[in-house]
Amino acid sequence: MRSLGKTKKAFLLLGVALVTAAFIIPTKKVPISVLVPDIVWGQFSISPRPDIEVGGVHPDSIVFVSNIEPQARLTVAKNGNFKKTPKDIVTSLCRNDRCTYVAYSNPEIDGAIARFPSDDDLQLVLIRSQKEQVWMEYKGPTAAFGFFESLISELHQQIESNNQVI
Repeated sequence: MRSLGKTKKAFLLLGVALVTAAFIIPTKKVPISVLVPDIVWGQFSISPRPDIEVGGVHPDSIVFVSNIEPQARLTVAKNGNFKKTPKDIVTSLCRNDRCTYVAYSNPEIDGAIARFPSDDDLQLVLIRSQKEQVWMEYKGPTAAFGFFESLISELHQQIESNNQVI
């Protein structure tokens, strides 16, 4: 250290102080693991969401429930009836139950929405992937659907990537 100049000594001490501080100061814990998804179901690995929890896991289905809106739930099921499209099912339902049919907002996803006239503004959203034989069904208030959209997109991307590999 004696052969180093004052500037070099200052930078060396500053570097040692920064490295020491990095190990001593606790890092902020992140509640969501970015590297390893917590939920693995079938061929899907699902990243956890802070406002959604798993309500039930079965071999052929998994149910997600909102922590914020208890009526809102998303059911993902494998091996369903694929003879009818989501639009066919929703239009048939709306004929009988006085709901209104709305097309799903993402044209890449085969889906349909049934909105029921009520004080709670309830809706039913059906989405399917025929190649992987997966149905997704959301039931709950329209406002709470936003909590599940990123989860639906994540599952849809995994389904589509699996379809391309096969």
